[in-house]
Amino acid sequence: MNINKHQQRGMSGTTIMFLIVILIVVLIVFFKLFPLYMDNWKVVDALESISENDNVFLKTNRQIQSLFLKQLSNKDIELETLGLADDKSLKQQISIDRLSDEKLVEITLTYQRTKPLMGNVSFLVNFENLVQVP
Repeated sequence: MNINKHQQRGMSGTTIMFLIVILIVVLIVFFKLFPLYMDNWKVVDALESISENDNVFLKTNRQIQSLFLKQLSNKDIELETLGLADDKSLKQQISIDRLSDEKLVEITLTYQRTKPLMGNVSFLVNFENLVQVP
């Protein structure tokens, strides 16, 4: 079998164009999804900052929710950013469980975000954040 090394010089133009298209698609997806994850990092930070308060275990669910809303406003996150319309929808998305054996409060926030990509194609991202507060 004869192999001519002079004919094999590298990638063809079609291959380079294909790689450029793939790179562009990856960058578009990254720039669409990254802000959603940045907002979620702020939400996690707001949940974790609840633990800085004293006697969270003794507070009512409503007090814990208002404390969380206060932390969100300190982080410049609005409820609309999380896909929540008002405080009532927050009650449906946040779960507060008390673990009396360990004197812990377990706060779980579950929400979804939809981000349109192009046309009728959208990303649906589910977030579930859990924090245990003493």
